Formats: sequence, C-alpha cells, structure tokens
Amino acid sequence: MKRHEALHPLSHHHHHTLVMAQQLKNADQKGSIQKMTRDVIDFWKYDGEDHFRDEEEVLLPLFAQYQAVDIPEIREMLIQHVQIRSYVQEIRGGQCKDRQIFRNLGELLQKHVRLEERVIFPMIEQTIPENYLYQANGRFHRDSYSGF
Repeated sequence: MKRHEALHPLSHHHHHTLVMAQQLKNADQKGSIQKMTRDVIDFWKYDGEDHFRDEEEVLLPLFAQYQAVDIPEIREMLIQHVQIRSYVQEIRGGQCKDRQIFRNLGELLQKHVRLEERVIFPMIEQTIPENYLYQANGRFHRDSYSGF
C-alpha cells in the first residue's frame, strides 16, 4: 500500500509490530515464556510506547484540527491502544504463566496495525495538508531497528 512519505516512520514501526505480532501469535510450548516476556518488554520500551505517543500526541491532535475525531474508527484505535497497554502491563508484571496472553496480544497488534494502515492513515492523508504532515514527521521517534 502506497503511504505518504511523511507517514513512513509510523508505517515502518507497523512493519516491526507485525513481525512481533506473528511471533506472539505463534507462541507455543517450545518458546520460553521468559524470552517472550523480554521480547514484549523490549518492543514496548524501544518502540511501542513512543509509537503510541507519536499517534496520540502528534498525529491525532493535528488530524483534529481538520476533522472531528469523535468517529468510530478513531475510538476503536484508541480503545486498542488501551487494550495493548493493558496486555503489556500484565506481561511486565512477570506473573504470566499462560501463553494465551501472548497469542491474544499478537492478534490484537495485528488487528490494530491493519486498522491504522487500511483505515486511519488513508483518512489522515486525505485530510491533513501535505506541508503539515511533513512537519509532524519531524516529531516522530525513530525506531530501534533501523533508525527510520
């Protein structure tokens, strides 16, 4: 899917999120719960948390200047942010003995990225003037995988 270049950093984060989601969805008896826990904590610490801030503190407030954000798609996006944070906090607590939480988080991450890439970002690209999208880009964090 062709994405406006100002949103490339966020889409790049989404790619890494989908990789993590696939690993979590495939959580089986062979993988170590400790390793999966470390992977989730590192993912969140180095990219996930900042990515959500980019969307909530930079992108959505900018979008709100041009269109009402009290719409079902934005509500769903933000609800998913809360649910993902909840899973991460539960996993961080270190008491996870059931692999199902990792599979649930993987499913939700995949669903979330699809919502943003297929619905939210196209709305944003159509609504926000290009020069303001470029200005927002300068405020996005760079991911830990590539620095993009």
